[in-house]
Amino acid sequence: MGSDLFALSALANELNLALKGARIDKIQQPEVDELRFFIRNNGQNKCLVVSCNAGAPRIHFTTSKKQSPKVAPNLCMLLRKYLINANIDSVNIYNLDRILSIKFNAKTEMKDDAVFYLFVEIMNRYSNIVFTDEKLVILDAVKHLPLDIARDHVVLRGVPYSPVSQKKTSYLTDCISVFESFNGGDLHKYLLDNISGFAGTTMSEFLYRAKLENANEKLTQEELSRAKSTLEYFQKFSVDSPDFSPCIINGKEVYPCVYKTLEKDDNVIKFETMSDAYDSFYTDCDKDIRNKARLKALATQAKHFRAKVEKNITNDLERLSECEDMDKYRVYGELIVSNIYKIKRGDESLTCLNYYTNEDVTIPLNVQLTPSKNSSAYYAKYNKLKRTKEFVTQKLAADKELLEYALSIESEIADTPYEADITQIEEELNMLGGGKRVSKNQKVRKEKAAPPYIYLIDGFYIYRGKNNLQNDELTFSLASSNDLWLHLKNEHGAHTIIITDGKPVPDKVLKIAAEITASTKSASAEVDYTARKNVKRKPNGHPGQVIYVNYKTIVASPDAHEEFMIKH
Repeated sequence: MGSDLFALSALANELNLALKGARIDKIQQPEVDELRFFIRNNGQNKCLVVSCNAGAPRIHFTTSKKQSPKVAPNLCMLLRKYLINANIDSVNIYNLDRILSIKFNAKTEMKDDAVFYLFVEIMNRYSNIVFTDEKLVILDAVKHLPLDIARDHVVLRGVPYSPVSQKKTSYLTDCISVFESFNGGDLHKYLLDNISGFAGTTMSEFLYRAKLENANEKLTQEELSRAKSTLEYFQKFSVDSPDFSPCIINGKEVYPCVYKTLEKDDNVIKFETMSDAYDSFYTDCDKDIRNKARLKALATQAKHFRAKVEKNITNDLERLSECEDMDKYRVYGELIVSNIYKIKRGDESLTCLNYYTNEDVTIPLNVQLTPSKNSSAYYAKYNKLKRTKEFVTQKLAADKELLEYALSIESEIADTPYEADITQIEEELNMLGGGKRVSKNQKVRKEKAAPPYIYLIDGFYIYRGKNNLQNDELTFSLASSNDLWLHLKNEHGAHTIIITDGKPVPDKVLKIAAEITASTKSASAEVDYTARKNVKRKPNGHPGQVIYVNYKTIVASPDAHEEFMIKH
């Protein structure tokens, strides 16, 4: 619960006990806003993750792994310079706010004792990680805040670290006077407006435990006494408290104990430590947030390209609608020739019988042209619209195919997991002209594309593509004619191949392959399957676009079956 000081206080107490005396062995910075400290304490190795990501700010032990960049960022290098082999002295709440301070005891290059601090500000989009010396002079930070951006909280190298103090009274101080000043009304709102450190859910829990949830008048001495005792309990809450029970409630937040106001049947998941709860809650959340950020530019490019194709289709339809009356101009030309004797110089129109409909028709004339040239002009307009219709009809079909391909790329991007490579998707967009333009003189290193997903099930190898280019390669290069080919019915999705080696495919293997094919869906889906020889490239189609015959359909539940996956 990044915005709740009550949960962070319990976490700080837990980390202080677990980290006191721990030695820093290694430091990594896998993300621009995330640090990882590999520590050793009491014979155990652990990884402490510290992140100021706006969507998932946190500090806790983690079992997840991330790959570090080939070149360490400047902040990481600075931390390695001062903190490798340093010991952690303590972890505390700083400034009575949502800031955790980690005190390090280290040695300088001259082997003199030195003290450093790492301040982790857990404040959602205002979160930050600041590294200072013993005098709290900033050495570096993840986010630098100059004077023109943050007048009250400047974060620059060489500037004293001075976070903004809360204007409200912290619940960690003697704040009973706030309760005494209450003169009636909405007590919950009044306390949130005047006491810092409690989120709305924690304030509701506090009032429930103090039996003040229905109070709407000035508090009596008995009510003040209950408020004071409950406040003292919350202030002293730690890992030694009898109610200490880290948990996730409703899958939304991490709490240091089970909130009686939120507890219902089967909505509480308990953990042994706060770190375990935070790690469980934030690891997947962090992946989703970073994956969306990583794919955002790519998704925007694909969206703009799709919009461009849709606009072209709209223009095609408008041009075709203009061609609907082309036969009218041919008839006008014929009627002018048939009634040319009726036309006099200067006539602006010709009224005559249309022998196709047996009705009179009025034909506009250009007074600057002779009757025969008026007829020729109408024939010319008819022939132009006829050619336009033929061309635009073909273009419309091609644009519709391109739209299907653009939609398939958007589907690829939406289904791309955190760890997946996006090189080939970028290549697809560049091939279509929807990617970033690269100068001819600019050298671009061609990255090796990530391999497809590979599974081994009861002796059968199964391949699932990650994008259109890979789908095309699997289907028409890797698979032989008698291998089994699977695809979502009437939807964009990956091509899946079962390598049969001439053997019949057991129902179990087919079922699992179908579930792997449907793994990107949120509910059961229909999956078509057929022999690879029944699959052909769509004429003039794009990579991954196929037509197939003689297929059967199976309903499959989505399941990636990672237990059968061969790790690369």
